[in-house]
Amino acid sequence: MLWSQEHYWFLYFDVPAYGAIRDCVKISRSWRFDSDVPDAAVLAALTALVARYESLRSNFLLDDAGTPVQAVRPPWPVTFDLRLRAGAAELPAVTERLGARPFDPARDRPVRFALIAGDAGDSWVLMTAIHCVIDGQSWIALENDFRSLLAAGHAGVPLPGTRQPREQAELDHSPERARYRERVRAYWRDRYRSIPQGMFPDYRPAPVGHFAGFTPPSPYERVTLTSRRLVHAAELVAAERGIGPGVVYLAAFGTVLSALSGNDRCVVSMDTANRADPMLSSAVGCFFQPALVVFDVAPQDTAASLLNKVFSATVMAQRYARYSSLEMAEERARAGHERGMNLRIGVTYNYFARRSPGTGAPAPDGTGDAGSATDDFVVEKAPIDWQDNSADLYFAVEAGEDGVTLSMHGHVSVTDGDRIGQALRGIGALIAGWADGTLPMDLPLDRVQDELALPRRRFGPGWVHVDHAWADTRACTALLARLPGVVGAAVLTEGTDDGGTRLVAYVAGDTTPERLRHGLSAALVTHPCLVLPHRFVVCADAPEHSTPRAWATAVVTAEGDGFPSRPVPAHTPGERALATALAARCPALTVDMATPYLPAGGRAALAPSVVDHLEDAGFTGVIPADLLGPLPLGAVAAKLSPTPDARK
Repeated sequence: MLWSQEHYWFLYFDVPAYGAIRDCVKISRSWRFDSDVPDAAVLAALTALVARYESLRSNFLLDDAGTPVQAVRPPWPVTFDLRLRAGAAELPAVTERLGARPFDPARDRPVRFALIAGDAGDSWVLMTAIHCVIDGQSWIALENDFRSLLAAGHAGVPLPGTRQPREQAELDHSPERARYRERVRAYWRDRYRSIPQGMFPDYRPAPVGHFAGFTPPSPYERVTLTSRRLVHAAELVAAERGIGPGVVYLAAFGTVLSALSGNDRCVVSMDTANRADPMLSSAVGCFFQPALVVFDVAPQDTAASLLNKVFSATVMAQRYARYSSLEMAEERARAGHERGMNLRIGVTYNYFARRSPGTGAPAPDGTGDAGSATDDFVVEKAPIDWQDNSADLYFAVEAGEDGVTLSMHGHVSVTDGDRIGQALRGIGALIAGWADGTLPMDLPLDRVQDELALPRRRFGPGWVHVDHAWADTRACTALLARLPGVVGAAVLTEGTDDGGTRLVAYVAGDTTPERLRHGLSAALVTHPCLVLPHRFVVCADAPEHSTPRAWATAVVTAEGDGFPSRPVPAHTPGERALATALAARCPALTVDMATPYLPAGGRAALAPSVVDHLEDAGFTGVIPADLLGPLPLGAVAAKLSPTPDARK
């Protein structure tokens, strides 16, 4: 498999999390052509496309080791799944119908076609494919070839100067790339060990999608800012600093993101095309992957230093943006287990440039008027155009010949439409101020944030910043107090020998550090933003007054990090069912109900087959992603529900 294919292959098995049957993530396009062209010629051109590109006839299977692989099928004659006489107004409805029937990546052809025959001289071919085989840039090559084939009618043969996905996958997995793969793994491993638990520690999942014909209200709000003049301001700053405009928007977004979230360290997922190799520039396949951009927005930073920092972070992220999605999921889960938190990226940035710098909309007049680059801002609420529970905050920039559109949508548990509107105005005003000099490049960013009145996150009593993450010690203390045997608890911060800070849980009662950590780990099901203490201290008695000094002088009966010293066996029916599934599908794993799936020896690629085994045995309630997080196996098993025909 291409590493980028792994991500979408895995999502196929996670779709039931939204209450629907399994289906692939899909991507669609339509191409207009002269309605005088006969159907036979259109079908011949599409059939030639299928023959030319392996990606359009690929399925995704499991090899003997349970690893997903791509299998290229022989060419096949194209037929239309739908054909009707209508106009352009029907394009959205026909596209929806074309993709309504689920795709099975192991069995179904990965692409479907429809034809709308128009009455006014125009017709349209519609194409829907699973995202495993197509990315956005592939459509350019496909459309160009379709039109050439439609005009010339020549046979479909591989184009010179391009590499097929299977060839690229073999290259990525080759021994010659071993050193690069290890550098990539080291980059991601380091980032996972030093990023916040989440940019927004308030995030709470909410269902999105369709549920038996019912679609609940979206848990997202979206706002856009459009401007004809802002695009030139960003290009001016970029030219002066010797960077791309996309970096300028990202630096401005980071300044706002830091204020919104209360985190100095910004973690942003940014899609990258992964097509720097000339053999991939016009290839058809799924090559893009998210790059992980991490940079600090320190209060004393200036715009100049931040732009340099973001540029360097972006270059580094793109350098290591070709990676195994499944292996990096494993690295994230292991790092989260070690750090005692459910690591969540949650923030995404995309930059789309559809213009040549210096063209289109009028440039700023250069008068130095502070409002000259912001007086055409139009901020308005907009419908949600994309949603899933992987996003806490999504920021997109579309720069076109008529200006730029900034679009941001956020989950209602972390923000709202008014704050999103403020954030967009702040991003625009920041870039405009950099361009016209009203916000000097040497002005500290904390003063900039204050001058622009950016919405700021303030953490209240009980919140502490440890291990690059915000932790709610009051919530953690309350959870500890409810665990069996606990009669008193407090979560405090203590300094470490290396000058850092750690969380320490002091508990009185009949318990052990292992039971305490296991109980808190299980609470991650309902408290996904919980940060576990680094150390657990069990005391003989709770002090009369719960103060740090009182707990520090209490009689200690046991202490430790809480990691299990020996495997915890399965006891409940759900645990026994999970243990059986793991033994059948993951023979190398040591079954330990106190340890998560991946640290126990599981593999991300095998998680879907474990869930399938459970369903065959009559147990539902978990999805593969449940195995890829910090939940101990016992907590995963607690989510299982037996069906009436469950095996005993």
